[in-house]
Amino acid sequence: MSTEQNKALFRRFNEEFFNKGNVSLADDLLAPDFVEHEELPPGISRDRQGVKQVATMLRNAFPDFKSTIDDIIAEGDKVV
Repeated sequence: MSTEQNKALFRRFNEEFFNKGNVSLADDLLAPDFVEHEELPPGISRDRQGVKQVATMLRNAFPDFKSTIDDIIAEGDKVV
């Protein structure tokens, strides 16, 4: 996948997963062996299921939550 495709995937994940609350998208866009490296709440697993749990918790606490991307940097298979 090209860096531009990776950026587009990241934008889609941010918009649909976080902003629209489509947490099932994690199963389609994150690798089965995905590991979250960001600090998560105690007791939350660092896999796809854990990321879905955190997103659900976030959207329940802040129903009007909106994540905005200001910059995207990509190199190889890494996007930040």
